[in-house]
Amino acid sequence: MSYDSYRKAKIQGYYDAQLETLVSGFDPRRPTVILLPGGMGSQLERTEHPVGTEPNVINDRIWIDWGILWPKKDALELEIEVSGGAERDKDSHVIAPHGPLKFITQTPYGELKYLALAEKWNYAVFGFDWRRPLAESSAFFRKFIHDFKRRIIASHNVDPIRKLTIVCHSMGGMVCTYALRDGRFSDLGFHAVVTVATPFYGTSTQQERYYSGDGGFLNSIYGAQAVVEITSSLPGPYTLMFLPMKIYVRDGRRLGLNRYPQLDPDGNTDADPYDAAFRKRWPRPVKDHWQYLARARTELLHISEPIAPGIAAVFFNVRSSLDRKTASELLWSDIDGDAFVPGSSQSPIAGIAGPGDGTVPSWSAWHAYSRPRNRHELKQAKDHGALLEHDEVLALIDTVVKTRRLPMAKKRSAKSPAKASPARTARAIDAWIRKAKLKQPVPPELFEEAVQRTIVTSFISGKKPRMVRRKKTPM
Repeated sequence: MSYDSYRKAKIQGYYDAQLETLVSGFDPRRPTVILLPGGMGSQLERTEHPVGTEPNVINDRIWIDWGILWPKKDALELEIEVSGGAERDKDSHVIAPHGPLKFITQTPYGELKYLALAEKWNYAVFGFDWRRPLAESSAFFRKFIHDFKRRIIASHNVDPIRKLTIVCHSMGGMVCTYALRDGRFSDLGFHAVVTVATPFYGTSTQQERYYSGDGGFLNSIYGAQAVVEITSSLPGPYTLMFLPMKIYVRDGRRLGLNRYPQLDPDGNTDADPYDAAFRKRWPRPVKDHWQYLARARTELLHISEPIAPGIAAVFFNVRSSLDRKTASELLWSDIDGDAFVPGSSQSPIAGIAGPGDGTVPSWSAWHAYSRPRNRHELKQAKDHGALLEHDEVLALIDTVVKTRRLPMAKKRSAKSPAKASPARTARAIDAWIRKAKLKQPVPPELFEEAVQRTIVTSFISGKKPRMVRRKKTPM
């Protein structure tokens, strides 16, 4: 058996075990909600041994737990190696997703789980490997749903899809939308599909990662150069950059754009990050994986196509425009990428402020072909990584599950769980790193829920590029 066949069989077996949990506790009288997390928002676990050693159990969590620090440095295992055209997890192990990202006690999706318990929904989280292409994750998701339907019909003689609401956060909405391109899947008869802050046309933070790493927690542990190399080796996240020019030409007006949103600083040259004409600007680790950009462009063209009639009526898009300092346009300087040194060279990416949620510009979070009446503007929630922890978003999901309609967009008292300030979180992480090197106990600050919540949501949000002012024409 080839490595790829072995890997997919191993992952499928892991999904089958997760499906068993959902099916075993299923109540046919209740609605079902399945969540697709955001990018970096799914837990990833690794086989104990490389391919060829049996038994080989998936039980080593590498994203994310205490092993992210010394001596294991788990994030190094996230790298995808390319050899002879084959894409393998590092050292020929297998990595599989399992539910939502969790660090110590906190997850970006805990409040949704509590709502599901209170409402007695059948509830599951379809974690996906955000490192891998959208096509692969969507294929596993389609099979999960088809198998779910088959199992429930066999055991309860009812079709569960009629009461199934799929909730998608950020990149999870891209995986789901890709899956919906399959007519057999989109015509199953879902109760609803809700995307929350899905970057159909890109985030303002992903491209920065190829120059500066994560700009925070991971850089502190591994150094910017190592984080850039790991990030560049992952095919999936390339779909999170701003849209290819071809999509803009077709749909820019539908998105409310009067010009392409990534430019040279002179403001006169459109700079499509997927275009080979701009290849010299990329750092060497990106150039070494150029095939991933070509694949990502193809996937983005696929999900940007018109929404299938069979799902359009219940395909809902939710966004926030409340963070007025979201980078709604990017300026990309013409540099020699081979000479760029992460951590010391200044990033060539700069942002121009506009409305969004801090990560996704508002123009990117509504699909160009979703129905206007199926779009919802949030009135209070504005933090991309923590949106599904906010009362306003939870109430919206509850309304869709119960009525198959979006709620009225009215302002009301709403809140989300407390987060620590970036400065306090940075101090806690620095103390953890120092103590880990000295083999001392973990600092008590790290056990504060607000600090943990800031850490997990920051992975999904990313770090804003440096912002610049610039006279610009209205978008």
